[in-house]
Amino acid sequence: MYKKYKNLVKDQVPTRPEQLWVSDITYIKTENGHNYLAIVTDAYSRQIMGCKLDNHREHHFVLMR
Repeated sequence: MYKKYKNLVKDQVPTRPEQLWVSDITYIKTENGHNYLAIVTDAYSRQIMGCKLDNHREHHFVLMR
């Protein structure tokens, strides 16, 4: 079971781009098992700032390149 963390930015409203980025990791079930998708999004513009898809969730997975 994975830990769900508290939302630390719930009451913050960004007023300009690149002021607040939010992230999420989710899994995608495929015929070959699970893949994990990590996304970083700008909360103001909702533009995806970075993403990575891989077949593991090791600590370096979330360090996007």
